[in-house]
Amino acid sequence: MKSETYAKSLEGVLKSAREFESEPLSESLNSTRDDLLRAAALVAVLSMNNVADDRFQLGRQLGSAWSQDHRRTRMGATNVLEHRRKRSTWR
Repeated sequence: MKSETYAKSLEGVLKSAREFESEPLSESLNSTRDDLLRAAALVAVLSMNNVADDRFQLGRQLGSAWSQDHRRTRMGATNVLEHRRKRSTWR
């Protein structure tokens, strides 16, 4: 399951819901079909919400070491190498 991407697993759920719907149903299976379709719709909506949240998190990431170093030196602070060395323990 780890090797499968989230989009592929979502595609599999939606595909199985469509295939399940095309089969003739009895009354006892009607609620099962509704539950499967409801779950597929819920997963689709939640996946769209997670994609929007990830976009906003990009601005909160620190970025590469070069960009961190550039920001620190432009503000007059020590560079990243010295900053990291200062935090390490003495051996």
